[in-house]
Amino acid sequence: MCNHELLNRNEEIVLAREIQILMKWEAVREQLETDLLRPPTYQEWANQIEPGMTVADLKKQIRRSLRAKAALTESNIRLVVSIAKKYGRRGLSFQDLAQEGILGLTRACEKFDPERGFRFSTYASWWIKQGIMRAIADHGRMIRLPVHIHDQMNAVRKLEREMTVELGRAPTPKEVAEKSNLTLEKIEFLNRVTQESISINEEVRSSKTKGSSAGLGGTGLSLEDIMGDPESQPVEQATYQMLKDDISRLICTLNSREQAVIRMRFGLDDGKCKTLDEIGRKFSVTRERIRQIEARALHKLRQPYRNHAVQCYVKDYS
Repeated sequence: MCNHELLNRNEEIVLAREIQILMKWEAVREQLETDLLRPPTYQEWANQIEPGMTVADLKKQIRRSLRAKAALTESNIRLVVSIAKKYGRRGLSFQDLAQEGILGLTRACEKFDPERGFRFSTYASWWIKQGIMRAIADHGRMIRLPVHIHDQMNAVRKLEREMTVELGRAPTPKEVAEKSNLTLEKIEFLNRVTQESISINEEVRSSKTKGSSAGLGGTGLSLEDIMGDPESQPVEQATYQMLKDDISRLICTLNSREQAVIRMRFGLDDGKCKTLDEIGRKFSVTRERIRQIEARALHKLRQPYRNHAVQCYVKDYS
């Protein structure tokens, strides 16, 4: 997963420019869909971009831009892994953190302006951290906490670490309150809500106990692993995992908003399908707007040049 070559600055610029072409063309297509009240044909889309452009030229550039997006994303997977590791044990598994980080990385690919003069990794780090932190705020606890509470908690935890180094001991809540300009009651509240509940995906860290012959420590096992699935077979598991990976790569050809809508609509992350209303509330838009985004995303996913990698599974799972 992480063996992709790092890019030099010139390579980043070339790829980013290709991606920006696609983003501009996607904006044209979305506006055209709004005007026509239906998805435009390839020919209508091509004519809107540039009179006389052929469908073949349009598709050729789309493929080139998608390859550029994939290359820029894959070359920075190690950055996602590095950042995700720093946010472990906060209620989400490493796999979930990495997935959210990749969504942030995808968003960075779409927004990065290569003419601004800074490296892509610097820009992408912010988007990756934002994606991970928002996911922790939304899903990392049994009771959802507002994002601003998570921001305060992170600031307090950082201050506590700095004060521990400075004082040579853990600071008291009162000392933290004085240093942070927060009330003692606020600090105590943040300490209470920091208490986390165990997840079925969280690694079991039990070690040998007195009288036991073996422990689980260091095995990387989760409760889900221990309980297992008696009906699953090794070949089926491997095929299913390959399908999941290929579907994930297919969905990554969409823009970040479309990816999020499809993942929530079909429960690809947590197994729970969300309604149009639920997704609309999350993005603060109407259910009709979410329906339009979903329809556009599904239309893209049906395009053969995107979904060829998953066609081989149709017979097995239909």
